[in-house]
Amino acid sequence: MKVSQYLVLLASSIPFQVFSGAYLETREAYNTASEESEVILRVGYNFDMGAGIMATNAYNLGKWDQIKHSYNEIEGWYPLFKPGKWTFQPGGLINDNSTGSGGALYMDTNYKFTTWFNLTFRYRYNHNNYDSVDLRGDKDRNDTQEFVNYWNFKVTDSFFYTFEPHYFLRVNDFHSKNDKDHHWEITNKFIYKIDKNWMPYLELQWLDRWNYYNSEQYRIRLGVRYSF
Repeated sequence: MKVSQYLVLLASSIPFQVFSGAYLETREAYNTASEESEVILRVGYNFDMGAGIMATNAYNLGKWDQIKHSYNEIEGWYPLFKPGKWTFQPGGLINDNSTGSGGALYMDTNYKFTTWFNLTFRYRYNHNNYDSVDLRGDKDRNDTQEFVNYWNFKVTDSFFYTFEPHYFLRVNDFHSKNDKDHHWEITNKFIYKIDKNWMPYLELQWLDRWNYYNSEQYRIRLGVRYSF
């Protein structure tokens, strides 16, 4: 699929299926409040009709003084049907870390307004398979509902921009890091296609207030994808 034709939304870290086929990806993230970094290694495959699968392995670098495993994750999605300019696409993932395992299910509803702009609404349910101690001191599942918009813009044949507001709502008696039962995460993503293989990207994120650090938490992600 040529980028000059149109953009197709994907349920992945990069929201455009610029190329079909296999790819490798790495990304480094820096959090301003905690002053800690994380790096991921990812492999995936995008099918011509828009389905995809990817596997991610993440490591916590601390303040560049350690390399600790963060999590493993496998995610897949499939465009269920495409009536006209609409695309309805379910997806899901499973993950695990040192605390336990979990997963998520989501449904994307995308509408292609023009060749250079499409909009997606996502509902996602994030589930933990393990118990955590809630605000009353009881054990329960710290699950969240997640509501997302993806505003996808094709600026040129090589440059893309996505605006992503995420709203998280705690299902049970838990608080987010801002000591509320909800929080926001807002991302500005910039993608540049160098050629048919290389595609670097930059994400600038606001992760709401983290009361532990008495500060707003911002995150900078810098990554690159290589498509075969």
